[in-house]
Amino acid sequence: MDKKALVIRLSSLGDVALASCVIDPLISKGYQVSFLTYKPYDELFKDDHRVKAIGIKKGELWSALKDLGDFDLYVDLQKNLKTFYMRFKLGGNWVSYDKQSIRRRLSVYFKSLRRKYSIVDAYLEAIGESNKRPKLLVSDERLQRWEETLGKDYVCIGPGARYKKKRYPHYRELAKLLIDKGYRVVIVGDKKDKEETKDYPGVNLCGDISLTDVLAVLKLSKVFVGNDSGLLHMARSVGTKCVQIYGGTHPTLGFSLFEDEGFVLFKNLECQPCHIHGRGHCKFGDYRCLDFSVDYVFSYIERLSKENLNP
Repeated sequence: MDKKALVIRLSSLGDVALASCVIDPLISKGYQVSFLTYKPYDELFKDDHRVKAIGIKKGELWSALKDLGDFDLYVDLQKNLKTFYMRFKLGGNWVSYDKQSIRRRLSVYFKSLRRKYSIVDAYLEAIGESNKRPKLLVSDERLQRWEETLGKDYVCIGPGARYKKKRYPHYRELAKLLIDKGYRVVIVGDKKDKEETKDYPGVNLCGDISLTDVLAVLKLSKVFVGNDSGLLHMARSVGTKCVQIYGGTHPTLGFSLFEDEGFVLFKNLECQPCHIHGRGHCKFGDYRCLDFSVDYVFSYIERLSKENLNP
């Protein structure tokens, strides 16, 4: 009988997508894998036959513990007070990752602490693995349905991010330029993004489809362009090449693309990162970290597009 492993990553969307990097390595070690997360992030695994997703509502974690069952291995990729309490209550064999919380927080203030770090590598090191990528599966039926609706080989734009300091402000102009250059454009995001992108050219799916369907739309796209956000990590997890635009955060915090996943646009200003999560407003008032011309961003999209046409 296979051993059983429970992967725990409760939030947020991007972190859950990135935590998918441990699924295949755990399977190769002989584990049946379950994944504990908050709803609606469990939708990311709806088509993924490799893993059993356990989705719970916020506030229901403690009552859910008694129904989890027993596991041979608990993989703690949250590593906070909640999971420390879970470890105390459940017992068993636990592993967790090198979160580097103090260094990452202090990197906002001390340039010397802005060193190379990857959340994906840290997740993998927790289970004794390396050199893997996030990976989420989408069913052929879902992909076929969306291909019939949208076609494929379009450019997908994800303009949303939780905080203004992480949101590139020129996606509308970028979408127009892409269309003028002969590209088809599809826009994805949540209901808040729907309102903010209502006058964007292209096919706007913001707030209208499930996370599982967003994965399918991302997988069918030629290139994804977005911020340091959950949508970007969803795109990389289905193997779509990406252009990642950094604002008030920094690759040292762990969420940068690998070289084989696309391009990272990052100014590396003295003031980056200005907050570990990108909260607040620019102290200069001009959001200079996001001052990339539309032509500049387009040039990287075009490079990836041509690479995908001529692998």
